[in-house]
Amino acid sequence: MLPDGVRVLERGWLSSNNILLTGRGGAALVDSGYVSQAQQTLALVAHALGGARLDRLVNTHCHSDHMGGNAALQRAHRCRTSIPAGEAPLIERWDEDALLLSYADQRAERFDFDDTFAAGDVLRLGDLDWQVIGAPGTIRMQRCSTRPTSAC
Repeated sequence: MLPDGVRVLERGWLSSNNILLTGRGGAALVDSGYVSQAQQTLALVAHALGGARLDRLVNTHCHSDHMGGNAALQRAHRCRTSIPAGEAPLIERWDEDALLLSYADQRAERFDFDDTFAAGDVLRLGDLDWQVIGAPGTIRMQRCSTRPTSAC
């Protein structure tokens, strides 16, 4: 059973699922799916939020199935967007080779980001604190505790 305020927006095979976290601090979405599914992502988020605003979008990493819906969500919600610090230069340059877009014949609409995070950081998403854990090829997050804290 998931904690209150944590909801999985499940997708079909070969697409990232979205994790929606809600609470007093607003609503945050982890990952945004493929660009080809952007309209579905918008509809899923709108339905789950019941018309409320998405405040923050967090990408675990910047592959097409995790960031493809970013631009559409930014237009619809004007949400703050956070990405892994190590991938910020690739997004700034929109390096389609390094982002594995060209190599894998994938597409994503260019987007901007507001801030970055790195291993060891603690992100407040919904009413929960999540510690960022670096892993080769991705960033993982783990729940810190059941009590709000400034650090894990």
